[in-house]
Formats: sequence, structure tokens, C-alpha cells
Amino acid sequence: MNRKTFLTKILATGASACCGAALLGPCLQAQVLGQSPAQNPAAQDWIDALRKRMLESSRTPESDRFKKASTWIRDLLNNMDNILDNDTKIKLMHACGRSCHIDAFGVAGDEKPTDETAQRWMAYLRNAGYDITRAGNLTIVQYSWGRDHQNPWGLMIKDGYCLCPIVESIPKDLSPTFCNCSAGYVKEMFRRYLGKPVDVELVETLQMGGTDCRFKITIHN
Repeated sequence: MNRKTFLTKILATGASACCGAALLGPCLQAQVLGQSPAQNPAAQDWIDALRKRMLESSRTPESDRFKKASTWIRDLLNNMDNILDNDTKIKLMHACGRSCHIDAFGVAGDEKPTDETAQRWMAYLRNAGYDITRAGNLTIVQYSWGRDHQNPWGLMIKDGYCLCPIVESIPKDLSPTFCNCSAGYVKEMFRRYLGKPVDVELVETLQMGGTDCRFKITIHN
């Protein structure tokens, strides 16, 4: 449904009272005339007012707490960048990613994955088109989240949406250091499927300005 149809239906159903109609008028007029908000300042004022009302009406004690928590996480990452060396930051975020995986799937059992399980996982990766190479006793997998992965709301990474619900809602100036959490998550996932030592290198992420979230997986055979 385009804007003109949407706004017309709002007016037709009486969703706006006199005040609402007064606000809708300039925007609807701009749509009928084929004008952009920049060409019709009254329409832009209406958009800004509507956005403000929507944000204010959606505020709850829970949303306020989440906003404060999001700001705290942003500040935490900034302080980590200023205080910790790079290796320590990566190890810390890898540990956070592992914890996230454990929260989602539970603690891994003591039983080591069978060779059949590991082979099925590698076959899945090959069939999905991931680049896999051998180098001596190492196997290198160029892994990414962007292969038809989506977050809980069905939004796709390839369209610019992050799988992590924290990053999806947090201030956009969050340090890219946070993305090492995903590397830790991926590392735990591969370790569980393969039962072998695994190293993960962060290659590219959306938060780092990339078009996908990609990881170099080094498997020690």
C-alpha cells in the first residue's frame, strides 16, 4: 500500500479527529500533488510530529530500561577499546559469544561428536556453497551469516539487518569490537559440530561497514 492510499484510508475511517485531520492535511496534499516532504515543509512537519508521537506513545518502563542498558553497553565497549589491548578484547567478546550460544542451546555434553556428525556438517557447508580449502593439517572455511540467515523478525542480513537483537536496537555508534561476540558464537558452534580445536577470525561485519558478516574458520584436524 502506498502512502497516498494509506493516508486516504486513515481519513476515510475517521482514525483522526479534528486535530489529526489538520495534521494529515498537509501530508495528504503533498502526496496528491506528487511532492516530496522537502518540497512541502508542512508535510515534513507532519512526519516529524507523527514520529515523535509514536516514540512517546511506545515508551514504557521496560523500554526506558532497555534504552539505558543499550547506552551502558555502548559505553562499556568504548571503555574496553580505550583500556584493553586487542587480544584481551577479542578473548572477552569470544567468551561472551560462547555464553550466548550456551544460553540458546545449553551446555555441550561430555560426549564428543562422531566422525559421521562432523562429516555431515562439512557436507552441509559444501552443499551450501561455502568455500572450503585444505592446508596441511588445517581446513579453512570462509563462513558467513548472510546466506539466507535472518533475525527473529524475519529481517535478512543481506538487507542490512543484524542477527543480534542487541545490535539491531542499540545506538549505531556501537564499537565494532562487539562483533567479536559473533565470532565467539560461531567458534562454539563449529567446535560442537566437529569436536576439534577451532580458530575464528572476524573478516567483515555490517557494523564494520561491510555488506555481510564473514568469518575465517580454521579447523585443526
